[in-house]
Amino acid sequence: MHVSSESIRETFLSFFERNGHLRIDGASVRPRNDPTLLYVNSGMAPLKRYFTGAETPPAKDLCNIQSCIRTKDIEDVGDRHHLTFFEMMGSWSIGNYFKERAVELAFALLTEGFGLRPEQLYVTVFEGDKELGLPADEESARAWERVGMSRDRIVPQPTADNFWGPAGNSGPCGPCTEVFLDTGDAYGPAYVPGGEFDTTRRYIEIWNAGVFMQFDKGLDGTIRPLPFTSVDTGSGLERICLALNGLDSVYQSDLLSPVVNVAQEILGESGTPETRHLVIADHMRAAVKILADGVLPSNEGAGYIPRRLIRKSMTVALRQGADSFRFQPLADVIVDTLKDHHPGLLGRKDAVLAALDAECREFGTAVRRGLDRVSTLIESGGTVSGADAFRLFSTYGLPVEITRDLVAERGAAVSMEEYAAEYERHQRLSRGGERTDRRLRADDVLPASLSGVPVTEFVGYEQTEAEARVVGLFEEGALAEAVGEGGEADLIVDRSPFYAEGGGQVGDHGVLTGPDGLRGEILDTVRHSSGHHLHRVRVSAGELRAGASLRLEVDRESRRDTMANHSGTHLLNAALRTVLGDHVRQAGSLVDPRRLRFDFTHPKPVTAQELAAVEALVGEWILRDEERRVEVTSPETAKSAGALSLDGETYADEVRVVSFGDASKELCGGTHVPHTSFIGSFRITAEQSVASGVRRITAVTRGEAARYSLSQGTELAAVARLLHSSPAEVVTAAERVVKQAAAKKVRSGGDAHAEVTRSESGSGVKAAVVSGPQDVAGLRTAVQRVTEQESRATLGYGGETRLNVVLAVPGDSGRSASKLLKELLAGFGGNGGGNDRIAQGAVSGADGDALNRRFLELLG
Repeated sequence: MHVSSESIRETFLSFFERNGHLRIDGASVRPRNDPTLLYVNSGMAPLKRYFTGAETPPAKDLCNIQSCIRTKDIEDVGDRHHLTFFEMMGSWSIGNYFKERAVELAFALLTEGFGLRPEQLYVTVFEGDKELGLPADEESARAWERVGMSRDRIVPQPTADNFWGPAGNSGPCGPCTEVFLDTGDAYGPAYVPGGEFDTTRRYIEIWNAGVFMQFDKGLDGTIRPLPFTSVDTGSGLERICLALNGLDSVYQSDLLSPVVNVAQEILGESGTPETRHLVIADHMRAAVKILADGVLPSNEGAGYIPRRLIRKSMTVALRQGADSFRFQPLADVIVDTLKDHHPGLLGRKDAVLAALDAECREFGTAVRRGLDRVSTLIESGGTVSGADAFRLFSTYGLPVEITRDLVAERGAAVSMEEYAAEYERHQRLSRGGERTDRRLRADDVLPASLSGVPVTEFVGYEQTEAEARVVGLFEEGALAEAVGEGGEADLIVDRSPFYAEGGGQVGDHGVLTGPDGLRGEILDTVRHSSGHHLHRVRVSAGELRAGASLRLEVDRESRRDTMANHSGTHLLNAALRTVLGDHVRQAGSLVDPRRLRFDFTHPKPVTAQELAAVEALVGEWILRDEERRVEVTSPETAKSAGALSLDGETYADEVRVVSFGDASKELCGGTHVPHTSFIGSFRITAEQSVASGVRRITAVTRGEAARYSLSQGTELAAVARLLHSSPAEVVTAAERVVKQAAAKKVRSGGDAHAEVTRSESGSGVKAAVVSGPQDVAGLRTAVQRVTEQESRATLGYGGETRLNVVLAVPGDSGRSASKLLKELLAGFGGNGGGNDRIAQGAVSGADGDALNRRFLELLG
């Protein structure tokens, strides 16, 4: 009998609720205040603050189902049980029960709740580690025996498999015990006690029944007991579907089989699914989930993962001969299978489709050129170097993983070490040099001595000065008792007026003073993953000591300008939504004392008229002198009251809502001006594209805005003098000069920068391609001249994102230019018209080389 994923969800959660666990919601796959992760990769990750003692959990025992993205498994996708995106059924006990109870619950759920037979199961336990001085986990082994598992089904495993280590160099850690499903003789020989335990084919892990956090690894490598112990468990929903339904792979579950079927349809294939169908199904499912949680494709950071997944799927499809990659049928079925348990997914579907469409348009032509280039490299030299692989990535956007797979199919290999070195060299050049300091990172795990220390109390909303006590002092990343004059340190205090970088706002800087002439400069303030504020300090006089009492003072001028820019960002967001529409969503921001930068979703450039309207509206709100109002409430209450929030962001139980009259209301933890008049003035300095469907506006306020306006006035006056005009008539004068220049260019025979490439089609028809002119008039003139002087069929194109296209043929060719053009542009989504001798049109997102190839194909 088929067991649905729906019934598995409810069986799991109800079981733990009956056993005293509080059911909580899952979080976004985007981590909140955790720089150690690109994505949430386990059920425990969003709850880390409870295990470290930084926050008190709503109950000691919890359970939920958490969406996870596990990028380290991407290379294994396509086998029986690995996925990039999966749903983790998890249960936790924080400082309450431990190994024996965890094992009892695991066995009861598997055998009584899910109905698995004990003879289908094996379990692994930690075998001990002499180097670490850790004994074998006999406690867990005996607990399994007590519930009925025979000793020959309890398999000791080494540290690499059954000891969960800290994410950094130090932190909570402990042994774990895992449950494996025996999938039968068809997948390999049975385990013999003392022999190898095959965890890749026959025995599939279906539950980590307990990561037992009982130790703390110090910065010196010493392992000591934690002040309280905890249990973290996790079971993949898709793998339990496999186990309960006797499936060959997770891709046959009701969560994935509909997606696999559509992947086959896209490729025009049927029958038993192949690896390529499974890869497309997994990768697109993960990409849709990531995009729905507010991450847009990009070349770095979190955005690189959906870009890599989408482009790998496109490459797989195009290599199978597909004309194009049709993403919408996949997105439709993915949303349909997930919508009931991912309520935000349906509402974000249009945004997901827009992001997929933009990525496919951007990469579609490039991937074909990249694939052709790989083939050329292999045919010419037999190998593709790491440097070649990097050039394929930087020039065509071809991910190195795809290049590596293509080369492997030809029996060769790419040097990943050489690729990594080339990539790092590029990064160094981009950064302008390497970082050499050894500071405490925001993702370093703090020593156990700080695990019970309350997070830094931020008092900076009300004041810019405060008395504080040193609770943690680090030099070169390690705990220190004192740091002398000239030294640099990372400082944690009990309370601080310094805002820690977050929400797009930079961290505060200023000074500290203390006993015995101590004085130091606070260079920056960042938020540690534990919740503490890290103050980057340079000691200028005296000695900074652990436990000392200090006075902290924020640079008031810098804070004032930063507040003005942050409040200006809120008004800008509201103005963009008013002028452009409610589809505008924040996609990123940066607020510092000098300027503000705001990224937002919008499908096309913002016109000059629209920018002027936005700037005027912000200026109007500033003049109204709207008062800042701050309310602390729940995220649900805030959103229902109309407060804007970041898509996909996970918020705490209480959030801060900042409002300025009826103009703006947003969830925000940053610092702001008390009245909009404190912003002074607001000027937009730039508008540009930063990614497909994402625009960026840069603006200034206060003194910077005044200086910008004065500079513009000075430059306008200078241009007016050059044009022998007044500033009020400078536009009319400039238009007159431009028209005269254009007329002169047409009379002289076209664009002087036109490039002409001459060739022959497959049947010997003489052809030419003209590129360079941006305007249609110059393009027509150049194309006609080549056609008449050389009796060649001529294609011309020019422009940026939208190409103007002109096609002309000689009078005796027997061909129609208008028919040729329509057939040419049809394959690129463009259109045009004309007569038998010359025709013109336009196309968006097309590549000139691809137009040329198709042009020659049409000529024979």
